[in-house]
Amino acid sequence: MPPSRARFFSRSRTLSCLAILLAGSLPAGAAVPVYKWFPSNEFYFAAPLAQNLHYPGGTARAAAWAFGFRAVSNGEGVGKTGAFQIQHLTVNNKTAGVNGSFYLLELLAGAEYISPAAQNQPMRFTAAALANLGLSDTTLYMAPMLTAGLLYQTNPAEQIPNGFSLTLYYRLTDIHLDNAAGKPAALRPAAGLRLGYIFPGFWTQK
Repeated sequence: MPPSRARFFSRSRTLSCLAILLAGSLPAGAAVPVYKWFPSNEFYFAAPLAQNLHYPGGTARAAAWAFGFRAVSNGEGVGKTGAFQIQHLTVNNKTAGVNGSFYLLELLAGAEYISPAAQNQPMRFTAAALANLGLSDTTLYMAPMLTAGLLYQTNPAEQIPNGFSLTLYYRLTDIHLDNAAGKPAALRPAAGLRLGYIFPGFWTQK
């Protein structure tokens, strides 16, 4: 037998033995591990109540809004949550010498608490602690955020979150940007409102 064919059969026998050993190590009737997707998702619109930027020439008020998509925790106490959002800010201030707009691309990840569902009680309380990881032009940044809100369940009998949500959020720290509408600036801490709709996840297990 040629050496190359002998090596092929030797490798095949080795892989077959490993597969048999692995199969034998699993308990009888053990289920194949399945990744558990988030049971609910949320589309939301958000806007800060007052968003200020501190420029070298003065402080300017920015008109800002954001759209986002969020993976919602399973509604059983504290669970993980994450979101991707795009924020747009427009600044027009002669004193600071700025007139323009810019975007923030942000990933939010952290832990969320949702109060238990109760029959005939559609209102649920939510709270979360998040890390906001973002990119603006060439600036990478991270800022902590806290949220508190109310969820109105369209189906109160389900533990899985669903329905309309109204959330108050607060970003705790400054964000220093190299290019905020053409000039470097510090985005000041801000509170805002988030309005969303939570629906069954795209990959919910049946």
